[in-house]
Amino acid sequence: MAERVQIGSAVLHRADCLEMLGDLQCDVVLTDPVWPNCPPGLLPGSEDPAGLWRRAMFALPPIARLVAVLRCDSDPRFLSSVPTALPFFRSIQLPYNVPNFIGRVLGGDETAFWFGNAVRTRPGRQVIPGRAPSMHHSESPKTGHPCSRAQGHLDWLVNWCSDADEIVCDPFMGAGTTGVACAKLGRPFIGIEVEPRWFDLACARIEAADRQTDLFVQKPKRRERTRASLI
Repeated sequence: MAERVQIGSAVLHRADCLEMLGDLQCDVVLTDPVWPNCPPGLLPGSEDPAGLWRRAMFALPPIARLVAVLRCDSDPRFLSSVPTALPFFRSIQLPYNVPNFIGRVLGGDETAFWFGNAVRTRPGRQVIPGRAPSMHHSESPKTGHPCSRAQGHLDWLVNWCSDADEIVCDPFMGAGTTGVACAKLGRPFIGIEVEPRWFDLACARIEAADRQTDLFVQKPKRRERTRASLI
């Protein structure tokens, strides 16, 4: 069964993104996909991350830009199936204050790869930086998700990689960190997650962020749950 939840301007789907990506209308895909070096069995799709990414790129709707986050020890050739209609724009480092060890690799930082066009210029955003503010690993949400990202990094990416009137989509939503960033910044959001546990957690986190935003921004409240069989 598919599940659809609407929270403010966020629409969340518990579904396989491969079955619905092509029918979506969005402007930006900002996602932390199943990495090519993900341990088998850790996440749905970890048995073939490259195949999952390739099929997702084949199903991708027309968008203005795509931003994919990988860890520093992930082979960037994994992204080679990004459509040619989205030319490479730049990479952005997502650093941490205290490095950690990954085998013989010292770092543990992440890299956001930006494909497609640039965002509109506005005061303070004429030039796109290549390095986000440093975060501490403790700033990653304590969700229980095995691959949580620092919330501050996603907040920063959503602000720099999307315009205020654009719809941001994360087809590998996980625990909803991208959606929380969109709720905080007032961006419309579409999230897709196949695993029920993480989907329910993402709904709770995005709803909490949306309520927090309501303390400062008056906006209509909408929350509904509907279930429908996948076709």
